[in-house]
Amino acid sequence: MLELLRDWQRRATASSEAHYDLSTRLSKSNIRFGIPVVALTTVVGTSVFATLSRDHVNTGLQVAVGMLSVLAAVLASLQTFLRFGERAEKHRTAAEHWASIRREIDEKLALHPTYLASRGDPQDYLDDLRRRMDQVAQQSPELGMAGWWRPSRRYEPPPSPADRTSAA
Repeated sequence: MLELLRDWQRRATASSEAHYDLSTRLSKSNIRFGIPVVALTTVVGTSVFATLSRDHVNTGLQVAVGMLSVLAAVLASLQTFLRFGERAEKHRTAAEHWASIRREIDEKLALHPTYLASRGDPQDYLDDLRRRMDQVAQQSPELGMAGWWRPSRRYEPPPSPADRTSAA
């Protein structure tokens, strides 16, 4: 039971870290798109009002303002379509669920084995924990290989003695 809990602890920790990392990257992407959109729309709006007060406006300035307006619209559309903020929030929520499961397993592992044995059937606890882990996995957004690679390698279980002898 303890070895299984340690394995599930590693998996929950890796999942939590992967979702937190992806949430952070998506939040940064949201800011990277959001700041230029705000800046460009401000410049375009100001330029339009500035040109209204002039009788003759340079054609180059009109083209530049038009291009900035199109660029701002494209960036705003991409930001809306890619839903960086919404996706970041979903990954943060998934990370918190995995972290909660990891803390629960940490608590169980910290208890003395004789105490655990006196608290009822360990199979019932493992079944309940597995069910909750399955539920969190089903509700979690996809990570993709890029989001999963680093945490899975970091929390990969150490090779067993049998693996070490077969590799030699």
